[in-house]
Amino acid sequence: MSGWVEPVIDEAVREAVAGFRPGDDACRPAERIDRIVALDRGVAMLQAALSVEMATFARQRRRADIADGMPIDSAGRGATVEVAMARRVSKATVEHHLAFAEPMIADHPRLLEACLNGDVSQPAARNVVKACETLESDQRRAIDADLTALAMERTPGQLKKDAARRVAAADPAAATKRALIARAAKRIRPVVNGDGTGTLIATLPAEQAVAAWQALDHTARGRRADGDERSIRELMCDLFVERLTGQATATDLRLEIGVVVAASSLLGADDQPAKLIGHYGGDHGVLPAALARELATSDSACWRRLVCDPLDGTLVSMDTRKRRFDGTLRKFLTYRDGTSRRPFSDTAINEFDHIVRHADGGPTNASNSQGLGKSDHPIRDLPGWKVEAIDGDAANGVRWTTPTGHSYTSRPPPILGVGNVPRRE
Repeated sequence: MSGWVEPVIDEAVREAVAGFRPGDDACRPAERIDRIVALDRGVAMLQAALSVEMATFARQRRRADIADGMPIDSAGRGATVEVAMARRVSKATVEHHLAFAEPMIADHPRLLEACLNGDVSQPAARNVVKACETLESDQRRAIDADLTALAMERTPGQLKKDAARRVAAADPAAATKRALIARAAKRIRPVVNGDGTGTLIATLPAEQAVAAWQALDHTARGRRADGDERSIRELMCDLFVERLTGQATATDLRLEIGVVVAASSLLGADDQPAKLIGHYGGDHGVLPAALARELATSDSACWRRLVCDPLDGTLVSMDTRKRRFDGTLRKFLTYRDGTSRRPFSDTAINEFDHIVRHADGGPTNASNSQGLGKSDHPIRDLPGWKVEAIDGDAANGVRWTTPTGHSYTSRPPPILGVGNVPRRE
C-alpha cells in the first residue's frame, strides 16, 4: 500500500480487512457488526481521499496546460478523460464526481474533514453539497459546521430534507433558484434493460410531465371505451411510440434500427443472442435469438449483410443493400465501432475522425478511422495527446496516450456483443 494512503486508513479498518475471508463464520455477530462499521468508515475515508486526489489532479492539469501556452478556455479539458481512462469509468462519472468534490473542498472544510475521518459517508456529503449549490461561497461556509453536525447524525435521506430546510433558511430565495436550475436541466435518455426492453426517461418541468401523462391516459381511456381490447397500460405505451415516431402503429417502425444476428441463429441452427444497434451506433442490449428471428420476418425489417470474423466476431465487411443510401463507409464504421473509440467511453458516435489527420496525408478509409463522441473528439487534438492505430489498422485497435504518458487501447467490439460465444466450426 502506497504511503499517501496510510494516513486515511486507521488501525480499525486495517484490522477489519486483515484476514478477511468470504463466508468466514469464525467471529461472533457482535464482532462482525464492529467490522462492518469499521469497513464502512474506511470506505468513506477512501472515497473522500479519492475526491481530493481527483480535484487536485484537475487543478494541476489546468495549471500545466496554461503554463504550456494553452488558451484558458481549453486548459484542463483533458483532465476528466485522463482520470476516466485511468479508473476505467465513463467521462460523465468523473465529471459528476468532480462536480461534488470541487465545491466540497472549496467551501465545506468541516464536511471534508468529517469525510476523511470516516464520520460522514459520501452519499450524505453529496446531499449536503447538492443542497448548497445555489448558495454563494460565504453562505456555504457559514452553515458548513451545522450541516456537518447533521450529516454525522442523520441518514442520507433524512439529511437531504434537513439540508434543504437549512439552505432555505440561509437564503429564502434558494428554493426558487434550485427549482429554476432543475427545470433548466430537463433531458431525455434511454436505458436498455438487457431483456429486449428499454426505458425512456424524461426529466421535465413538473407541469409538462403531468400534462404529457394525462394526454396519454385520456386518449388511452377513450380508445378503451370505443372497444379497443388492449389494457390502459398497453394503450398508453403504444400511443407514446406512435406520437413520437409519427407512425400509424407502434409496431410499424420504418426507422433504421440495426438488429445484428448470426446467420446460424437466423436459420435456427443455434441460439446465439442478437444485438440491437441504434442509428448512431451503440450497443443497445441483447435480444434472444427467437425474438431476433421473429423481427426478421416483420414488414419493418431493414436488412444489411454484416460479415464478421468467425472466431473473434469482429465486423470485417458489410454490403450496401438498404432502403436509403447515406454512405456505406460511415454506416460500416458505425456498426464496427458501436460506440466512441476513446478507451472506456460508451457514448454514442457523433462524428468520425482521421486517426492520421487528413491534413497530414491520412487516407479516408476504415483502417484510418475511428468513431468518436462529441466530447471525445476535441480531446485528441489537445497538446500532449497521441492517437494511433495499432499496426496501422483501426480494426486491430486504437491506442490513446495521455500527456502523463499512460496508454490505453480501444478495440472494436465483436459485432454480436461482448460475452457472446461464436461458433467455432
